[in-house]
Amino acid sequence: MRGLVRLSEPTILRNKKVEWLQKLIESGKNRPDATKYGNHKIRLQLNTISNYKCYYCESLLKQVPSEIDHFIEVTCDKTKSYEWTNLYLACDNCNKKIPHNEIPVQDALDPFIDNDEEISKHIIFDDEIVRTKNNSEKGRKTIQKYRLSTKQLDYKRAIQLKSFYKVVEEIRKKQILEGGRDMNDAEKELIMSYSNFDNPYSLMFKNLLERNNFI
Repeated sequence: MRGLVRLSEPTILRNKKVEWLQKLIESGKNRPDATKYGNHKIRLQLNTISNYKCYYCESLLKQVPSEIDHFIEVTCDKTKSYEWTNLYLACDNCNKKIPHNEIPVQDALDPFIDNDEEISKHIIFDDEIVRTKNNSEKGRKTIQKYRLSTKQLDYKRAIQLKSFYKVVEEIRKKQILEGGRDMNDAEKELIMSYSNFDNPYSLMFKNLLERNNFI
């Protein structure tokens, strides 16, 4: 999870949300029409916010199924069905989150409220394994609510780590072949790029690079 900044509300949502909500209430249905809040212009804006990553776990969502998540579940508040600030983007794993009546969103981290510094106070990584930092209760509930410790996510993060360590090993071989020289700026930049916001699991790499004194 990284801190996010919400972009402007898509025009179609701004113009249609009152009408859509009225129709939902009149219909008596419990769920809003996904074809409305899932409009491609709304989805594009949501993707742009996170650079095509899940808002919770940072899995890359390009060419894989993604779901628009109601941060406050519509079973709790139907009036938020088409509210721009209540629409988040999630991978299929994180969208199977623990319900509000078990872990309220207020008890977990919120990427639109909590910045990177705050998030890093509560969750940390040991290689691909996500853990609480300093026994943080908010960190624990965040990991539980958004299912950040599943085997599926561990595997995806491990694949990214394998790619990272391969790059590091290739750089080390070059250093040895060239007389044991120090790492050059281009090599440092390549290693640091794994922690850039637009890369998957960037918080994991940020933790790793901090521990190894790259940051």
